[in-house]
Amino acid sequence: MAAALPFIAAAGTLMSVGSQMSAGRQAVKEAETSAQIAETAATQRERDRKERLAKALATANAQAGASGIMAFEGSPLTILQQSIENEQTATERDIFNTRISNLSTRARGRSAQGQAQIGAATSLISGATQTAQLMPE
Repeated sequence: MAAALPFIAAAGTLMSVGSQMSAGRQAVKEAETSAQIAETAATQRERDRKERLAKALATANAQAGASGIMAFEGSPLTILQQSIENEQTATERDIFNTRISNLSTRARGRSAQGQAQIGAATSLISGATQTAQLMPE
């Protein structure tokens, strides 16, 4: 039984190393999935904003026409232009915030992978030391 102890210790070490490396790879995959979900959500928000803008423009045009005002002249045109600019600003801000968030998410995944690799290396060194101590002289 004593002769098997070094092999058991080595096997345990290798299992620990494998588990930590797998956890690091999983962290990267999870971060990438989260980033992709955020990008999809940002795309949907942009579509929703464009749809709201189109509805608002159509409503403003209909209201202006009903009151006898030409929709694309003077004050109604100014209001429409401001609405378009506001939506464009909101879209640009959302795109920027999504990119920053995704960079951070992906960085956290890479960091978790790096920490897992360090943990795996530490386990490997510790396991090798314990195995060496168990080896008969």
